[in-house]
Amino acid sequence: MHENNDIVISTRNLSKVYKLYRSPQDRLKEALHPGRKKYHKDFYALKDVNLEIRRGEVIGIVGKNGSGKSTLLKILSRVLTPSSGEFMVKGKVSSLLELGSGFNPELTGMENIFFYGTILGFSEEKIRGKLQEILDFAEIGDFVYQPLKTYSSGMKARLAFSVAINVDPDILILDEVLAVGDELFRRKCYARMEGFFKGGKTILFVSHDISAVNQFCSRAIMLDRGEFFIEGPPKLITTQYQRYLFSTSENTTQVREEIIKMNDDTALKEATYKEIRKGTPEDKYISEPVQTEEHTNSLDAKRKSKTAKERAYYVTGLEPKSRVEYKNHNVEITDVCITTLNGKKVNILYTGEDYLYNYKVRFDVDAENITFGMTFKTESGIRLSAAGTVGFDMVEKKITAGTILQVQWMFNCSLLDGNYFTNVGVASLKNGNRIVLNRIVDAMMFKVEKAMPQKKLYGLVSLQQKPTVTFI
Repeated sequence: MHENNDIVISTRNLSKVYKLYRSPQDRLKEALHPGRKKYHKDFYALKDVNLEIRRGEVIGIVGKNGSGKSTLLKILSRVLTPSSGEFMVKGKVSSLLELGSGFNPELTGMENIFFYGTILGFSEEKIRGKLQEILDFAEIGDFVYQPLKTYSSGMKARLAFSVAINVDPDILILDEVLAVGDELFRRKCYARMEGFFKGGKTILFVSHDISAVNQFCSRAIMLDRGEFFIEGPPKLITTQYQRYLFSTSENTTQVREEIIKMNDDTALKEATYKEIRKGTPEDKYISEPVQTEEHTNSLDAKRKSKTAKERAYYVTGLEPKSRVEYKNHNVEITDVCITTLNGKKVNILYTGEDYLYNYKVRFDVDAENITFGMTFKTESGIRLSAAGTVGFDMVEKKITAGTILQVQWMFNCSLLDGNYFTNVGVASLKNGNRIVLNRIVDAMMFKVEKAMPQKKLYGLVSLQQKPTVTFI
């Protein structure tokens, strides 16, 4: 295999094939008469996957269920043996595939710490040196001396994560493990993971949480049907993943072919990522004349207005290049915009002011139990705030074909200066399930300017901080 001291994980034509039989009898027939009639069908969980991962990279892995993500991680963790191909992993590996899967239910928590740590490949001396940190992080108290079979699933998750995260591996492999546990524990895990993500560790991170992939990863790859699909910057890959995930049965093949073509065309990939990342170049819309309802062309005049509400304005050209619509039914979303409370359309907002987020929905079919949603995000796709009308006990029970609804969300702009993006969505609730009727990712883009720039506020949001300093 390719020799490079900087490469810590590599695969060459890695495949995993399972034999699928229609019945146990077919399995027996083939076993008794090898080399004769074939009674099975080959299923490729992985097919000819080639990867190179360098030391210190944080790699996000996305794909639909059944795309081969977990199979890849299990092979790299040596839980599974590949059917063909080669792979190489340099350094100590800590794998979190299924939290607690390496535990023995008859042993105590303390005994399982050493048992599980040994499975992960670490010596008893190493584990003993980290024991107090493991116990402190897990926070399960005297339960550590009780048999594991008496633990709740949350307690098992705490202990397993604590062992894996505190043995200080060279390579960390994570498969959706941060989706378990209570809120406080998940936040604690994320806080520890942030240190890993920024600390030069090599990490493979499988997740359906797009914002986490965008936030933490330096590169991302997408698998589909067991095959390597596309790789590149996280925002590019997650955008293509969402295109594919929400594509309709009629255009799935076309979307798939477009993504494959993009991966083979470096120039196209770079151009697409440039548009997604930047939305609209900063100087493009700042230098343009300001288009307002008063048809004012003077940016300075606007900024001299008495209040932030009056200074808010609309500028042409501030449009996202990453807009993707996932229209699965005959439901149309139009006229997505932000306005002031008196109805003036704006996309340059000011911190601290109230606005309305608007869109119209047209139904070309009868529909039941309809709910509407909205999301505000950062440029990197991190979700800042999201809401659905179902959370406000506002569900439209019956809607007839031809109906047009105006949806408005009043909000206070607590965001600080920067560029932001929005999503909109319409869904139907049926038997406890949420069926997406239409969804637009990056439906619009807006910019926020601080109303009072003399206040030294930094970050993403204003919490209305007011300092007080007292001599005591």
